[in-house]
Amino acid sequence: MPALTGLRVLAASWVVLFHYRPDLEALAPWTTPADTFMQAGYLGVDLFFPLSGFILAYNYADSMSTFSRQSAISFIRNRFARVWPVHFVALNVDLAMAVAMGTLGIGEGGHRRTPAAYGQNVLMVHNWFNDRPSFNGPAWSIASEWFAYLLAPLLFVLVARVVRARTSVLFAALSYAAMLTVFALFALPNGNLEHMFYVRIMGEFIAGMFLCLAWVRGGLSLGRLAPLLPVVVLAVALVPAVSSSDYWMAPAMGLVVAVVASAGGWVGSWLSTSFMVAAGEASYCLYMTHYLMRPVVTWLREWGDDAWWSAALAVAALVLALGAAAWLMHVLVERPARRLVHVRSRTPEPAPVGAGHHGPQPDREDFA
Repeated sequence: MPALTGLRVLAASWVVLFHYRPDLEALAPWTTPADTFMQAGYLGVDLFFPLSGFILAYNYADSMSTFSRQSAISFIRNRFARVWPVHFVALNVDLAMAVAMGTLGIGEGGHRRTPAAYGQNVLMVHNWFNDRPSFNGPAWSIASEWFAYLLAPLLFVLVARVVRARTSVLFAALSYAAMLTVFALFALPNGNLEHMFYVRIMGEFIAGMFLCLAWVRGGLSLGRLAPLLPVVVLAVALVPAVSSSDYWMAPAMGLVVAVVASAGGWVGSWLSTSFMVAAGEASYCLYMTHYLMRPVVTWLREWGDDAWWSAALAVAALVLALGAAAWLMHVLVERPARRLVHVRSRTPEPAPVGAGHHGPQPDREDFA
């Protein structure tokens, strides 16, 4: 399933567009018609969460259907190695920048750069106690993913008991319904849930797991829905009401993951190209480094403001700078950490669910 790896870079890029929309539109006014689509870029995270649950269920749901302390420790260790090294490096880059610019303490919008927040970031629990971001802003989702990883060995035991495709689809729908109901009842004016961070990650992560089982075990032909993908994109791009800082489109994001996993044709072929797969491998690093590039983006926006040609060069330089930062983090931090843990690990890799029926194993990398 290399197509799911390619899908990751689209999700990460969508988040980047969400954060740098004002800068991009100031440099390139011709991007303004895509404003609604870029404003919906927060939904990129709602694409990552079910994607993570989907791939982990594919690889572990059956092999860990009976709880084993050794398997659970091995799984959590590997998940830690997958997300913590990049997160830790990005955290300290942000700390160094905050020291240099004098922005330690509580900043605009309650952004926390305090000793307590630093310690929570090191432990990856920084959004468990506060809905405000801390240090590297996008890293809030890493704490949520870490929570899901810690519970995953127990979740595998439970979801593996569901063997019928229709039942899996029903549980996926119920998971999303529970999440949306809680948001409708308890969300703060800013759209967040104070002290209820787990609602979003667990609703989408578990839904992704059940969607995977519905496809693999039941042979659910979700690939037939591939023609609907452009409809989802157009709805998000043209109708502000479907993505007005709410999460009503979250179930559609989960369905996108399941459809891409089972789709062939041009969708699967394009997302499976060597370029898209390579970019997908570095997408976690793009997500984790792009917000640290704010000074570079600001400088390029100011430099390119003079004329159309300088604006075009600034946009190209912005894309290259973001890509280069992500690739360097991927090559210098993420890959070595992954190799290190695989060398030390003595636990064999699990066979994916239904591997005998669905061809070769997919890329095992989930996006946190």
